[in-house]
Amino acid sequence: MSSQYTDRGFSWVVLGASFLNFFLISGIMRTFGILYAELLQTYDKSAGNTAFLGSLLLFVNSLAGPISGLLSMHFSFKWCTMIGGLVSCLGMVTSSMTHDIDMLYLTYSCLLGVGFGLSYPPTLSIINFYFDKRRAFANGILTASFGLSSLIYPTLYRKLIDHYGIHGAMLILGGLLLNICVGGSFFRQPRSFMRQSAQNNSPDSKQLLSHTNEGSKKSKLTYAIDKIIDMFRSYSVALRNKSFLLYCFAMSFALVGYSSIFMILPPHIQSQQFTKDDAVIVLTVIGATEFVVRFFSGIIIDKRWLSVQTMFILTMFMGGICAIALTFFRSMPINIIYAVTVGIFPGILHSLRPLLVVSSLGLKILPIAYPLSTLFTNSACLIGQPGLGWLEDYTGNWKASFYTIGGLFIASSLCVLLERTLVKKTQIEEMEIKTDDVIEGTTNNQKNIENRDCNDVETSLVIKCP
Repeated sequence: MSSQYTDRGFSWVVLGASFLNFFLISGIMRTFGILYAELLQTYDKSAGNTAFLGSLLLFVNSLAGPISGLLSMHFSFKWCTMIGGLVSCLGMVTSSMTHDIDMLYLTYSCLLGVGFGLSYPPTLSIINFYFDKRRAFANGILTASFGLSSLIYPTLYRKLIDHYGIHGAMLILGGLLLNICVGGSFFRQPRSFMRQSAQNNSPDSKQLLSHTNEGSKKSKLTYAIDKIIDMFRSYSVALRNKSFLLYCFAMSFALVGYSSIFMILPPHIQSQQFTKDDAVIVLTVIGATEFVVRFFSGIIIDKRWLSVQTMFILTMFMGGICAIALTFFRSMPINIIYAVTVGIFPGILHSLRPLLVVSSLGLKILPIAYPLSTLFTNSACLIGQPGLGWLEDYTGNWKASFYTIGGLFIASSLCVLLERTLVKKTQIEEMEIKTDDVIEGTTNNQKNIENRDCNDVETSLVIKCP
């Protein structure tokens, strides 16, 4: 978009609407640990199979993401988000009506996952078109909604379950998800996409496409096929980019670790003979810390005190060390301290993800590239989260799961470090090639001058020709 329309005016309205949507979506996803602990007690299923509800939700969300990216770019960010809000509400409400955990795979994991998949990517992508100089700060504010939801939703979820039971709580939360439609109604299509739409609907193009009804139908079909081809071309561009692929691996490792913390931390705390309210306090501390830290992370990146890549490497590495260190202690104060470290270090993961994609591929294909990266990360969660539950089934405690989370965070930081090394090596090689070209060009020019001077009779007496 033109700088005339970015970082000002209506941009902040779009950011506020996106904040509301992220708050509602993340509130459900981040409190799965509370639902998880209740489901374990209510249905008496294995930890691994119950955890599959959350990982399948993330996976279905990622499958719907690329479709929402295509719909947002070529139709409307607003309507794609609002349809996602309706489907999300339907998924949560139908989940409240079932008493069979197998049905929850369909209603909670699949239906709710499709709804989130349609509304989440456009909500995140659109603000990057409305902000340029303050893009990192805007992403920090947006993802601070994760912290606010972690601050409010655990207590809200706990109170609703205590008063209305697990099914009544899900019904009320399903009604809250309808507010995603309210947030989506404030979205306006970015001007770059509006210009493309105007060109496709210009009088000349309409005249060419409407000679006959049959020709019009064929043109619409051709247009749809062309858009699908364009989408796969964008995918091929992204998948050939080494930086993007390494970032996808890094974000996959990090997201499996980060999202699993909210799943296994409540039952881990309860296994230490602490109460359910203690688990809520710990999740609330994570949310409060994240809410504050994400504002400052955006300022640090916008001021260029640290690059996005350096910030990712440092925070994920420290998050891994803290996850491993937690297993050596068994006290409530240590759990609270760990909650603070989660909010400070891996807690800024969601702020950095779109910035990493933009740094590797640019802004233009972000609505398609970001859902593609989400497909990578959430596919990893499909296996990772149940795997941590199965580790608890096998070992009888959560220590091995936290060791795994720590290893995943450290692996993610190493992926970005490797990408930085490859980029520097490529830059050095390109600089050497350019330098050789300049030297070769200078030498050739000098020889051409000497040859030209040798043809001059007067100068040939002075210059010794080769």
